[in-house]
Amino acid sequence: MSKSLAKPLLLAALVTTALPVSADDSLYALKQMSLDELADLRVSTATHRSERLEDTAAAIHVLTTEDIRRSGATSLPELLRTVPGLNVARISATEWAVSARGFNNQFANKLLVMVDGRSVYTPFFSGVLWDELNIVMQDIERVEIVRGPGGSTWGANAVNGVINIITRHAEDTQGTLLSVTAGDLQSETVLRNGFKAGESGHARVWAKLHQNDRLAGTPDDSRDIHWRGGRAGFRGDWEMGGGSLMVEGESFRELKRQERAYSGAHLLGQWSRTNGEARDELRAYFNRFTLDHWMVLNNGARAELDTFDLGYRHHFSPIGGHNLIAGVGYRNVASDAQMTPPAGVSRSSRTDQLFSAFAEDTLALAERLQLTVGVKVERNEFTGVEWQPSARMRWTPTKGSTLWASVARAVRTPSIIEDSARLTSYIEPRAFTNGLPLFVNSAGNPNLNAERLIAYELGYRAQVSPRLSFDASVFLNDYDRLLTVDMIGSPRLVPSLPSPYLTWNALAGNALKGKARGFELSMDYRPADTWRVQASYTHLDINMAALPGNAEINPLRAAGESPTHQAMLISRHDLRHDVELDLQARYVSALRTYSIPDYLTADLRLGWRATSRLDLALNGRNLIGPARKEFGTNLVNASDAYLIPREYYVTANLRF
Repeated sequence: MSKSLAKPLLLAALVTTALPVSADDSLYALKQMSLDELADLRVSTATHRSERLEDTAAAIHVLTTEDIRRSGATSLPELLRTVPGLNVARISATEWAVSARGFNNQFANKLLVMVDGRSVYTPFFSGVLWDELNIVMQDIERVEIVRGPGGSTWGANAVNGVINIITRHAEDTQGTLLSVTAGDLQSETVLRNGFKAGESGHARVWAKLHQNDRLAGTPDDSRDIHWRGGRAGFRGDWEMGGGSLMVEGESFRELKRQERAYSGAHLLGQWSRTNGEARDELRAYFNRFTLDHWMVLNNGARAELDTFDLGYRHHFSPIGGHNLIAGVGYRNVASDAQMTPPAGVSRSSRTDQLFSAFAEDTLALAERLQLTVGVKVERNEFTGVEWQPSARMRWTPTKGSTLWASVARAVRTPSIIEDSARLTSYIEPRAFTNGLPLFVNSAGNPNLNAERLIAYELGYRAQVSPRLSFDASVFLNDYDRLLTVDMIGSPRLVPSLPSPYLTWNALAGNALKGKARGFELSMDYRPADTWRVQASYTHLDINMAALPGNAEINPLRAAGESPTHQAMLISRHDLRHDVELDLQARYVSALRTYSIPDYLTADLRLGWRATSRLDLALNGRNLIGPARKEFGTNLVNASDAYLIPREYYVTANLRF
């Protein structure tokens, strides 16, 4: 073991000898859920109501606290690799491409991600900055992942899926935790303290520092840049006035040296009260985010976003066979963006408002048959009024089995960049450029329409026995008015020295349509009380077509940005009461757009509960095969992606 790994572990071991035994050993009190317990888990992401996982009429997957711990993941994208139906690929030390049911991209724009109900989908470019979302993994209660549209519940941009990250109640994180990660490509330190806050409350505070080392673009190259950052935050939970109050906040800064920096802070408050079978919920948050992106192809930028969001919903007492929920929302986004000329934004300072209202009714049609219909209407500054309805039917023919079907409409609204920015993109010499470099000068379009999806789904889940459960879903997604970069005129030759190059102008448009078809199969099997095996397979087929006369430079690239086949096998085995062995193997088929071949790889975790206060784990990533590229960032190749190497790291968690 290297000195960099040994020092933090030796320090943690020495500290434990001087500390008293903690009466609260909550980490290991969280045993692996049985299939019955997992089916009874309450979820709320598919609809606004809390319902049993088994009864949910959607393709939903839940990662529990135990799943998160035993994955060994130190980042959210790494954790999400274990979810059936998600497309997850690493690009560099900082960048990931994450999507559901296709359309994967570094700036995947059809997946809505939330943390405790706070949207982290950025309106600046549409998508999620995964390197900014560096959550303390030990504070996550569960992650609910819905594959399929969630527009009628969560509004615009919940097109292909919704991920809701729910953090732990402060009462569940009492005492002090010191967590250290040390490896050949990453290091991390987390310090958290939980304490009583008055007679009826609990709170915690935390701080986190991390660094990820650069990756290589080729076997003899190391162009990637170090990524480091830190954050600190708090959460408090109180029972008061017949209801409950939660307040949380965080401040952070992330830096990718010589390229970009993120900084920001948020404050969120949530109040809820239950009166019989009726329930009121009020949530408000303020989020400040700043991006500094240093000049790359004259696209240097600084953007500041201030978001205020307020939402209220009311769960009515049942009226006959009806179970109603309704609510309203308001969001205000004040932005200021400056870009290095000739790049720019036509409206550098702007304020965008979003007004919304929704209603949802679950109707019992028969003893085992339920229909849920819902609609959300929004008025946004880009495309005006958008309606997003859905209908879900659920039938439970026998105890432990659920058959469901749904149809829904969802939209994605344009981003600030798509609406008003001017950017330059570089494409390396290719055959269609006659061997010359190509610079594409693209401009936003304030007349863009919202992208539109009509989705049809059918699913079945069953607990075959106390040790075996099965889940299957099939879907057809029909897309229209998808974003395109429409080329204008013909490329122009610039006879520059030392070598000539081409330039081509482009304008954002809505000239693409397509269909995505697929199915997802997953199984959860418990051969023994100490052994859990999960397996999944996903098939995806995307067909795209540009409207007649469209001059998009690569209109069909989305069809080859996501794998057709994905397979996963996860084994979690307790070798004895204090030793755990976790194996995650995955197969990913080729990405045609970037000429990336298929690959098979595996991750391994060996965990040891050294004492009642200290646990250690050795983790290995990408253990099969050589370093490989998993994705690309260029329109037509993977030239800007990096080789994802084999990696080892040790984690130590000390509780006192």
